[in-house]
Amino acid sequence: MSFLPTFFVTAFVSIFVTLDAIGNIPIFLSMTLNYTQAERAQVVKRALPMVFIVLVTFALFGNLIFRLFGVTIEAFRIVAGLLLLKIGFDMMEARPDRSRHTPEENVECMQRQDIALIPLAIPLLSGPGTISNVIALTGQATRAPAVLPAFLVLLGAIVLNVIIAFIALRSATAIAHFLKETGMRVFTRVMGLILAAIAVQFVLTGIKDAFHLS
Repeated sequence: MSFLPTFFVTAFVSIFVTLDAIGNIPIFLSMTLNYTQAERAQVVKRALPMVFIVLVTFALFGNLIFRLFGVTIEAFRIVAGLLLLKIGFDMMEARPDRSRHTPEENVECMQRQDIALIPLAIPLLSGPGTISNVIALTGQATRAPAVLPAFLVLLGAIVLNVIIAFIALRSATAIAHFLKETGMRVFTRVMGLILAAIAVQFVLTGIKDAFHLS
C-alpha cells in the first residue's frame, strides 16, 4: 500500500479516537442538562469551528514549534506516543482522562454561561492528546515523499473528523439512548485499544528514526 492511503488511515483513526466525540457525549449531556435541543445545537455550532481552527493551526505551525524549542520530530513522536498510550489505557479501563478534563473543571463549567469554547472545544475535544497527535502527524507528513499531498491528506482527515464530531454531538441524545451506558463503555474500550496500538507505533517509529535503525 502506498504512503498516502496508509497515512490517511493512520491520521483519520488516531484523530477520531483522540477527539473521542462519541465518548464525550455523556459529559456533553451532563454539562447541558438544562439546555433545550436548540441551545445544545448552538453550543455545537460554536464549538466545532474552534476545534477545526485549533487543530489546523497546530498542523500548520507544528514544525515551527519544533524549531523554536529545538525539539526533533523523533523526540516529539515518542512523547506523543507515550501520552496517547496513557490515554488509550485510560480508555480501555473506561476511566476519564484527567489531561482532558477534571471533576473540578466539570463543576466550574456547570456555572458557565457559555461552554462552547471552554471546556467543550478546548480541552474536551481538542485537548493535549489530540493536539500532540496532530503535531506528530504533521512531522510525519513533512517526511513524506510528497509533502504537500501528505499535508492535504492530514487536513482532509481533520475536516472529516470535525464533521463527524459535529454530527455526533448534534445527535448526542439519540446516540446515548441507542448505545446506553454499557454500549458507550464498550465503544470507549475498543477505541482505547486502537489508540494504544497507534501510540506504540508512534514510539517505535520515533525510536527507529532517532537511531537510524533499518
